[in-house]
Amino acid sequence: MGLIIRQSFKNLLIIYIGLFIGYCSTVLLSPLILTEDQIGLIRLLINVSVMFSTFAALGSVNIPTKYFPYFKDTSAKHHGFLFFLITVAFIGFLVFTIFFLGFKNVIYSIYITKAPLLVEYFYYFLPLTFLILYFNIFQSYLIQNQKPVATNFIREIIIRILIITALLFYFIKWINFKDLINSYVLVYAIALLVIIWHVKSQKLLFIKPNLNVFKSKYIKEIITFGGFALLGGMSGVLIANIDGIMLSAYKGLGPTGIYTIAFLIATIIEIPKRSISQSVIALISEGNKNNNKSILENIYKKTSINQFIMGSFIFLGIWCNIDNIFKLIPNSAIYAQGKWVVLYIGLGKLFDLATGSNYEILSTSKYYKIDLLFVVLLGVLAIITNMIFIPIYGITGAALASAISIFIFNIFRYSFIFLKMKLQPFTIDTLKELIIVGFILLINYFVSPQINFIFDIFLRSIIISVLFVSLTILFKISDDFNLLFNKLLNKIIQKE
Repeated sequence: MGLIIRQSFKNLLIIYIGLFIGYCSTVLLSPLILTEDQIGLIRLLINVSVMFSTFAALGSVNIPTKYFPYFKDTSAKHHGFLFFLITVAFIGFLVFTIFFLGFKNVIYSIYITKAPLLVEYFYYFLPLTFLILYFNIFQSYLIQNQKPVATNFIREIIIRILIITALLFYFIKWINFKDLINSYVLVYAIALLVIIWHVKSQKLLFIKPNLNVFKSKYIKEIITFGGFALLGGMSGVLIANIDGIMLSAYKGLGPTGIYTIAFLIATIIEIPKRSISQSVIALISEGNKNNNKSILENIYKKTSINQFIMGSFIFLGIWCNIDNIFKLIPNSAIYAQGKWVVLYIGLGKLFDLATGSNYEILSTSKYYKIDLLFVVLLGVLAIITNMIFIPIYGITGAALASAISIFIFNIFRYSFIFLKMKLQPFTIDTLKELIIVGFILLINYFVSPQINFIFDIFLRSIIISVLFVSLTILFKISDDFNLLFNKLLNKIIQKE
């Protein structure tokens, strides 16, 4: 686990730096200089483009997670694997464009009443989809070459610095709102160029036409897997984004803007999973290829408890300070309506972390087709629950629908892996950590609110940190956590 810990730590550091930049742009700058409708429009343009890019990929972003190990050979330029991915994605984008333009009138009819601003920027979905698609292709390729840190740096830091720069230009009136939307397209174009340059600098840019993958004995399997990955990926991103899409259709872009701010606060909890997942997926893919259950079980349990520890700490920091956090946001009275969105999304994300690398294990195994069934069923469930809860509860209903989907989705995956592969991530340490979380929430309830909300944040954060770290170490919840803490403590002692 040494390589995993090092890469995860670097990824986590980069992601948190990016998070700070993203917080400044989305939570501080955006509510200050943009209307709720404008925030909702930007969120919808990006998230729907991500969803469209999954369709256009035709499974090519997911194919490396299972089949790259079969072609991995730097001396042979990976047998044209990158050329294969680029070609499939290009065909997919052409097909997507035809469907997108064909359904233009349908999309117009859905949003023209509640979200007319979206209709005005309808054609921006095409360039954004193309850029996000190819960025994801190169990111997946680098991750399978066990070089995830650079991709995180580009996505989490470079993109966000460029976005915050564009927002500042808009704030000082150097550009208008249409220029700001154009800037988002430019930002993703720059990100794509940078990641291609990095692939080249690593001597991995093997894009010369090579048909080895097309001619290989695995091509039928790859096509089948790509088809299932396409359907599964579409359902997955639908589950992740259906709340904002349906909220805009039912309630308009304004509530979507409020939901965006609250959702961003809650998704901070899932950051540990994003960093760890990128570090372990190549090893899990190898483990499934070689049917090495001991490696899979070790990774499964370690990712579960370590993700749960980090996610719990973040969840406690957010929820125990939730009222204070909204006071930090410009026009806080408007955005504080999203308080319960933070709770429901946060709990869903925390459960997702606790179930460990269930997606990575199932999607790279021979049972990947079953995962598609789960994803499709959950996609249907997400649509139904949003249709039920959004008209009644608005933004809180959208969050509740998402949380339900996340819980059921992970229960299905966990149950299947346990029954078929005889693997499960939970130990007695999971229960211990859950008790610690409950105890700290109880202690926080009895802490009296301070007159100065900044001091209140400081006081609660100190109490949470001391209790959480000391109890987690005392009860030896995670060997990795204790080892990391001891290393940091020794470095501090040595400096002194």
